[in-house]
Amino acid sequence: MAILVHILTILFGFVTFVIIKNKRYKDVPLVSSIMIFSFVGIGMISVITIFVPSGKLLVFPLGCIIFGLIIILMLINDVYSLVRCNEKITGVYRGYNTYYGGNGVSTQAPVFEYTYQGHVYKEQTTQNISYKQLTKKMREGETYQIYVDSKHPAVFILQKKIKMSSIVVAFFGILFLVGGIVTLYDVFPYFLKIMN
Repeated sequence: MAILVHILTILFGFVTFVIIKNKRYKDVPLVSSIMIFSFVGIGMISVITIFVPSGKLLVFPLGCIIFGLIIILMLINDVYSLVRCNEKITGVYRGYNTYYGGNGVSTQAPVFEYTYQGHVYKEQTTQNISYKQLTKKMREGETYQIYVDSKHPAVFILQKKIKMSSIVVAFFGILFLVGGIVTLYDVFPYFLKIMN
């Protein structure tokens, strides 16, 4: 498990480097914050496993806490996007980015090109869509209605609603967070005994 934490630290470190180098935190501040938080949180776990004696005992509870917080922050991002993205414009559908999860499950994030206040943007939405729904409802090169955040125009959504799957995922995030805190509470006295 510690090796997975080190690999994730490197991956999120690379993503954080790209965000800072390309100044994406100005365009998509909340998503950038979630990525940077992920790097810092997982990086702290990685450092603990390397430098703290018996630190591997803390990998699971701390990992659950960080993972739960990341999931909850993603729901907050969805709600933030619904509130902030209220300017309706048209955009040209340019395809999608695929993100793979466990057990061969993947989600697709549609990419749109649109002009807002004289600037051309080519961004992916903050909302994920299933491949079946995406291929059934959208054709590359055609125009569709999107909702843009007027303060951060690189942020947009396709639908003004939160999907039930997001709420279910957030519930699991809360379970991870609470489970991690309870496990940390149980492990901590044992950990302190080993440290002494």
